Amino acid sequence: MGTLTEADFIHRTGQLRTVDAGALVEFALTPFARVRYLNAEADLRDVPLGTVCEMVLLEDARGRLNQAVALQAQTAAEPAATEEQRKKHNAFLKARGLAAWIDRVEGKNLTVTFFGDPAGMEALFKDEGIVPEQWAKEHRRVAVAVANEELRTYNPPVDNKGALVQEIQTGLAEACGCSGQRWVIQPDLLLEGFRKGRVVRIFVHPGWPIEDMPYGEGLYSEVFGVNPSGPEANQFPFRTDFGNEHLPWYQLKPNEFPPLLSEHRISGELTKVDLAHRTGQFRTDRTGEVVDFALLPYGSVMVMNAEADLSELALGSRCQFLLHPDEQGAFTKASAITDEFTRLASEKLTYRLNRAQLDQGILHAAWKVPPVENDKSRMEQPPDYGQCELAVDASTRVWKNGKPGKLEELTVGEEFIVNQTGRTATSRGRCLDLWVGAETITAATVQQRAKHDALLKEHGLPAWIDRVEGNKLTLTLINGPQRNEFKQFFDDNFKQGQEIKFAPADATLNLRDPQAPLLNARFTDNQNIPLATHGCSGTRIAIEQTAASGDFHPGGVLRLFAPGWPGKE
Repeated sequence: MGTLTEADFIHRTGQLRTVDAGALVEFALTPFARVRYLNAEADLRDVPLGTVCEMVLLEDARGRLNQAVALQAQTAAEPAATEEQRKKHNAFLKARGLAAWIDRVEGKNLTVTFFGDPAGMEALFKDEGIVPEQWAKEHRRVAVAVANEELRTYNPPVDNKGALVQEIQTGLAEACGCSGQRWVIQPDLLLEGFRKGRVVRIFVHPGWPIEDMPYGEGLYSEVFGVNPSGPEANQFPFRTDFGNEHLPWYQLKPNEFPPLLSEHRISGELTKVDLAHRTGQFRTDRTGEVVDFALLPYGSVMVMNAEADLSELALGSRCQFLLHPDEQGAFTKASAITDEFTRLASEKLTYRLNRAQLDQGILHAAWKVPPVENDKSRMEQPPDYGQCELAVDASTRVWKNGKPGKLEELTVGEEFIVNQTGRTATSRGRCLDLWVGAETITAATVQQRAKHDALLKEHGLPAWIDRVEGNKLTLTLINGPQRNEFKQFFDDNFKQGQEIKFAPADATLNLRDPQAPLLNARFTDNQNIPLATHGCSGTRIAIEQTAASGDFHPGGVLRLFAPGWPGKE
């Protein structure tokens, strides 16, 4: 039993804080999971944050106890409140269709069992005038749409298939999530998704509108971050975070950028940084394991959704580390580090304040995405993505209207982005900073980008040596994920045919000999290259040394200086 601290409405996941020990328990609702609030069936979005809930959990395929088959809100309710919640949930179901599991496929027939509460399903059928036995006797027509385990459909108005009700089966054994309704239906066409164990949505009444799910919920979603159709694990000849557990992880190779998605992603709180050696340490979320890391020569740092130096990551802040195994197999080699601001901004997520309980150090906030263009070329605001609790205290910094603000100045409805501390077994972390309002958020990114551009001009642009042919050096410029911004910066400062300066650097991107004068070269060639790796900017250039000097070899690192850059003369 615990209080609800987080809920993702789209993916049907969340988090409870146990009442007895205060531990955080993550859960994912199974397709048939039964949620009850105010003594009636509900969706996860109906349950307010802070509600005490009792939950029944099962193990997932990896043995983790996180699969919720029942979530019961411990709330007393007057009959009127229960009836209001029941009608609200029935409207929710009518708009999306009733979810069901395919038990059998025999010839042209599907045997399906509806999810839900038997009493609730019976009441819904009574309200809608649905008599299952009559539906079967008269072979009434229903509509069936393929769904996934999150109960999300694709495009019901287009891909639903009509079906005739053939038979109603009764006497089902009581089981968690089973509505007691099992039907045999015959679709006009057997789709690929009509397989045993798959989930469907069924519009059981001809008066129910067959429409797309609310914007952002469907599987054909334009909303960033909610589309579940990610890369297939079998596309990669190595293990990934999303599959191929039978394969080894990708091993870093000399003079090669690692491919995208070859990394292992771990989040945690940054505790130590050695700027001279580009190394550091972080404490992993939940487990508290201490991990040492070394930022690869092409490794990137993202702060406030812009490129940054390792020195600009605040100690104590929660970051995501993209790690690769070292020679001993430990994940210590970092190809990228990003702060929480960057993660939210890159996924186009912001928080909206719903309630502030500053005396308890808690903000209740919804996750939301910006308006997007729908299929009718109109801007539409998708529903809230989810909700969560955020912890704040007197040390939390607030940035609002271009200047420092106060927590007491926050108002309900305002949108913001945060940086937080790491998470523990009993804490979701504390907010270090809040940037309030779209203009403040944008200004923070612009300011950070300008700061990093100035740093590059001072220390030079890092580049990797691909080939050495006499005095000609072919280089791939190093940069993080924001390649469009980098290309604009590069094109604004480097012109083909101009004279530039450069200096050899080491694996930590420091100049090998800080006292030596910069070398002269001419920028002779510029080309775009495919982007499928970490650290690669997508820009490859060639330079010709004015005079042969130094010992250059593939895999070496240089710093480039455009005319007029401060650099070291």
